Amino acid sequence: MRMTMEEMKNEAETTSMVSMPLYAVMYPVFNELERVNLSAAQTLRAAFIKVRYK
Repeated sequence: MRMTMEEMKNEAETTSMVSMPLYAVMYPVFNELERVNLSAAQTLRAAFIKVRYK
């Protein structure tokens, strides 16, 4: 499943306050990486999401 940056932002708005600092730091990284290498951005984003839910 591929998520756009907008979908990621919407998902982050529903997460706990504990996740917010990480999202605030990583959003610009994901955003820039998405422009440079979409596949890498999606892989990295999926890894963060997977770890967050464990």
